[in-house]
Amino acid sequence: GKNQVAQIVTFGTMAARSSIKDVARVLDLPLADSNRIASLVPEKPGTKLAKLFTKSEKELGEDFNADDMANIRLLREIAEKSAGDTEYDVIQQARKLEGSVRNTGIHAAGVIIAPKDLTDCIPICTSKESPLWVTQFDGSVVESAGMLKMDFLGLKTLSIIKDAIENIVLRYGEQARIDPDRIPLDDKKTYELFQRGETVALFQFESAGMQKYLKELKPTNIEDLIAMNALYRPGPMDYIPLFVDRKHGREPLEYPHEWLEPILKDTYGIMVYQEQIMQSAQIMADYSLGQADLLRRAMGKKKKEEMEKQSKSFIEGATKKGVTEKNAKEIFEIMEKFASYGFNRSHAAAYSFVAFQTAYLKAHYPAEFMASVLTHNKNNTDTLNFMLQECRSMGLKVLGPDVNESQLNFTVNKAGAIRFGLAALKNVGDVPVEKLLEARREGAFTSLGNFAQRISPVVANKKCLESFAYSGAFDSFGIERAAYFAATEKGGNFIEALNKYSTSFSKQQEESAVSLFGAESMSDLVEEPQVPKSYKKWSLIEQLKFEKDIVGIYISGHPLDDYALEYGRFATPIQELDKHKGKEVSIAGIVVAANHRVNQRGGGFGIFSVEDYDGQKEIALFGEDYIKYKDHFQLDSVLFIKGKYSEHFRNKGEYEIRVNEVRLLETIGKEKIKGINLRIPIDLLTAPLITLLDQICNEHRGEQNFSVSIQSKQQNITLNYISFSRKVNVDSLLMRALERLNLQYEIT
Repeated sequence: GKNQVAQIVTFGTMAARSSIKDVARVLDLPLADSNRIASLVPEKPGTKLAKLFTKSEKELGEDFNADDMANIRLLREIAEKSAGDTEYDVIQQARKLEGSVRNTGIHAAGVIIAPKDLTDCIPICTSKESPLWVTQFDGSVVESAGMLKMDFLGLKTLSIIKDAIENIVLRYGEQARIDPDRIPLDDKKTYELFQRGETVALFQFESAGMQKYLKELKPTNIEDLIAMNALYRPGPMDYIPLFVDRKHGREPLEYPHEWLEPILKDTYGIMVYQEQIMQSAQIMADYSLGQADLLRRAMGKKKKEEMEKQSKSFIEGATKKGVTEKNAKEIFEIMEKFASYGFNRSHAAAYSFVAFQTAYLKAHYPAEFMASVLTHNKNNTDTLNFMLQECRSMGLKVLGPDVNESQLNFTVNKAGAIRFGLAALKNVGDVPVEKLLEARREGAFTSLGNFAQRISPVVANKKCLESFAYSGAFDSFGIERAAYFAATEKGGNFIEALNKYSTSFSKQQEESAVSLFGAESMSDLVEEPQVPKSYKKWSLIEQLKFEKDIVGIYISGHPLDDYALEYGRFATPIQELDKHKGKEVSIAGIVVAANHRVNQRGGGFGIFSVEDYDGQKEIALFGEDYIKYKDHFQLDSVLFIKGKYSEHFRNKGEYEIRVNEVRLLETIGKEKIKGINLRIPIDLLTAPLITLLDQICNEHRGEQNFSVSIQSKQQNITLNYISFSRKVNVDSLLMRALERLNLQYEIT
């Protein structure tokens, strides 16, 4: 019952860096100064301010390297300033607050079950995050109060698997339904996926480091995956290279003792699991299961007195079975070494089984699987963007929302393309989508007017209709998105007219249903609004900006598409910046965040984020640089930025762009590109083609040269068509026009 079950509270405490940042914020210390002071605290886990200010330099030197010690000295200098100095006050207050409880949370999986009403046993509270009660004792002491502590791990992955299977049934029919528990664990195609390291979106196996090791390991069975899952953790990770080498025969298989071969064979002689530690104690020293579990716990906690007692007991038991004392001691030391980070095999096996299920679906039904992954990440735009990139790298087409094809969530259409779900749109809830789908069951909407007549007033509200228009869900009706927001002859915009029409039509239908005479044609009674004839067309950037506001991401394109020529020729992708450490670089992208600020001395500075196709980079400008370039860094500006990719002067290992030039990207092509030369095979040269080229040049007039060369492959001759010389604007729009003619060109 509800009164006997609760989740477990967690207490978040102020660590060294966070206490400095929190105090700095309260004392109005500028963010740049706050970050500078906080970055002086060494990154070593568990570092405390109390230790940094009370221990001698000699003592600290045993724990920290030279760089850390230099930062600690700077930190101590700040703490020696006079009272009243803001930085001094921040340090002193942070020292007092360090370790105090900052916030509470809820344990991800822990659940308490009480023998009677919880309020008779322990203090409890409620939380907005949980429908259950929450304990006020944390997990370290709640069992001591007589409570049973259980871990119930809820995995989004299980829902992803379920919905992927529903997507398969939706596309291929009920006969294609898969039972995930019957997926064959020897499926070759699935192991090939792991061997290539293509594990994005696969439970527990998706990190870049794991992908690297999978490519080296080339797993061939489920045991390899279970072992890798257990090894890829701090500590045992050091043994992955040995594990890989032993699998591929580059290192000989060695066992601590021949008796242990049966239990260590699958892990190539390496103790990976806690269960192997326990089994070793049973086999080598005749421990009972209970005794073996106590040994495992003692080894994990590294209690000296308990370990000495266990060592003596193990050696005695092993020598009784005929093992030499020296060998028994060596085996115990090996067990002790691995037990400190041995992972639970049953956990690793369960995780790997679920991972294999996801990998099987990704290998055999990639579109259906990724549609489910997108659905379950629709509220996280960063992850959604990342997964959309993965879809592109897999060769999957992702289409925007469409009122005639989209479902509630992401689905796969008959052509195998992933279609955006309508519920992912801002201002469109589940109820309007369900009403829309209900109306669509009678057949597709044949026109915008037909759509307005058939939908429920719940769907026809202004916000919902605006979201459909902005996101492109109405594109199949052949009306430009800008038209929906253009003024009509009767006042208001077209969306408002559509809203009124749909509402009036629905109302008249209801009235006619109870009328004595009815109506022969409802469309005769309510006049359908006409699409405005005059309106300003949106640029690509305008269209994409509205699209991103509603969907959270760019779907139909990217703001850089209009500058693809300049981006491709003159910019380094942000994702590849780390290949150019210490060198001059040029990036291009759209400004997605612009924070213009003022420091304590009244000077301006700015922190900006620039995004290209696949990455995002934060750029900081101070002093003269800020004054010089600040006007360029406005939201949605498309910029070309040059600078040196240098190591951060305070944060070692971090790199930043030290800006020395900022320009609008559109000006770069005009300055650096002299012209374009079109190469036409002589057998394709016709009067209609020349007329078409003439038309294209007129539509793209500019300052750069446009010339044509006529080629004859048979005679190996190239002639310049001098009379066709034109002046054009060489950009991506011109490229697209020429590419539609399937003609080759060279940019000069």
